Amino acid sequence: MRENLAHVFQEQAERFFVSQVDSYAIMQLDSSKVTPFEPFSSLRLLEKYGLKPNAEHYNIVYTDALPEYQNIHVFLESTYSRFNMDRPEDFKGHSLSVSDIVAIRQAGVVSCYYCDSVGFQKLDMVLEPQNYLKAAEMSVEDDYSMLDGVINNGKAPQLEETPSMLGQLKEKAEACKDTPSPKKPKSKER
Repeated sequence: MRENLAHVFQEQAERFFVSQVDSYAIMQLDSSKVTPFEPFSSLRLLEKYGLKPNAEHYNIVYTDALPEYQNIHVFLESTYSRFNMDRPEDFKGHSLSVSDIVAIRQAGVVSCYYCDSVGFQKLDMVLEPQNYLKAAEMSVEDDYSMLDGVINNGKAPQLEETPSMLGQLKEKAEACKDTPSPKKPKSKER
């Protein structure tokens, strides 16, 4: 089940970053990457422990086209209500809660808003697309020196293999087995 969700999260992230229209994404903590203090913690509590939200600890669990809005705070609050009371069928996360992030991508610029204990706080967080092709390529590529964005473009040219010294000696020993060894002259017995 976890593998299937990882695939869904990867697809959501790809959709968010390559969308031709402005979009938003819901980001929720990945339970395998978080510290004990992160889930459902306010920004104030995180700061108390010397922490801040880390984009690498989150999965993008949902993305959609960004609707027109007049006020960012009204949009964020309506998003909070929607993902708690009338969640979309394709939403794979839990109800929107404290520690979740709403990322908004407008004209290629991403802004992140932390769902705090009261309202949302804008974060100074940089979100960049990961190189998902590299991960896929590494799983099928014959030669890791060929990681170039083209999946399985063949093996690298092989260098001529020179036999090892041990191999050469074994070959000589095999060849010598078949040839009769010279007879030693018999010594006189006393």
